[in-house]
Amino acid sequence: MKKKISYMLIGALSTVILSYGVVAYADYDSSATKEDKPAASDSYVVPSKTAEAEVKAATAQPSASEAPIQLEQLKALDLKMEGNNVKIRIELEKEESKTESKVEIKIGEDQKKYLTGSEATQFIQQLLAALKLQANMDKQQVMDALFKHFAVEPAKVELNIDIKMKDRPAELKFKEEKDDDDDNDDNDDAKVQAVQSAVQTVPSTVQTVQDNEKAQLATNDQLAKQEQKKTLIAQKKALQQAWQKAHKEEQAKKKQQKQLVRSDRDHAQNKSQKDDEDDDDQGEDHGDDGHHGGHHEHEEHNKED
Repeated sequence: MKKKISYMLIGALSTVILSYGVVAYADYDSSATKEDKPAASDSYVVPSKTAEAEVKAATAQPSASEAPIQLEQLKALDLKMEGNNVKIRIELEKEESKTESKVEIKIGEDQKKYLTGSEATQFIQQLLAALKLQANMDKQQVMDALFKHFAVEPAKVELNIDIKMKDRPAELKFKEEKDDDDDNDDNDDAKVQAVQSAVQTVPSTVQTVQDNEKAQLATNDQLAKQEQKKTLIAQKKALQQAWQKAHKEEQAKKKQQKQLVRSDRDHAQNKSQKDDEDDDDQGEDHGDDGHHGGHHEHEEHNKED
């Protein structure tokens, strides 16, 4: 029974305390609201929702110089990067609704790319998104972004970039030349390695020269034999042609002689026949004369009778 009374007292006290806290908080909130509200005056203007939105947009969005350069902002882009086993050439030019672009990239033996037209334009758009170049960047920041993206050593390449934007009269130009000292060092090292390699290859070079001389002698001997063989073949052919020509001439001469003999024989035969015919004509003439003589004598005999 005592425990039950105790629980009832504790519950009543808790209810009183909570009620007091709620009332106190409500009084405090009401007073604070009244104090925060400014007093009404003729000069106070309530800000509009549009103004608040513009303030928020201006606060949230960066300025044009801080925003990355987009493809739509470009009027022209010319990027050249050349060096040891590196050749990068990116060009873009916009004129009203016409866009001409070209991309040529060669880095070592692995990275090779050549694009034109819409493919080149799309590549340039992706490149700008990756580089995140800004109009307020200095030379070093632009160089670092390009070198990092293409993974090339700054001292090994020569860089020249020219950017023209539609909303900026001034051009963004950056140029970085290749370190000649490093090139000279590389050239000297290459020369030393070349000399060492040449010294090491002298014995093999001498052997190669001797082998080449032997091969040349064998080739010359073979060529001489071939020329001799060609000469013999030519001489044999010339002899055959001469024999054939002589044979033809001999046959023609024999044929001509036969024709002459035949002509002489025909002529003699014709002459003999003509002589025979003449003799026959003369015999007939004599016979006629004898006949006429006999007839005359017969007539004379008849007259005498």
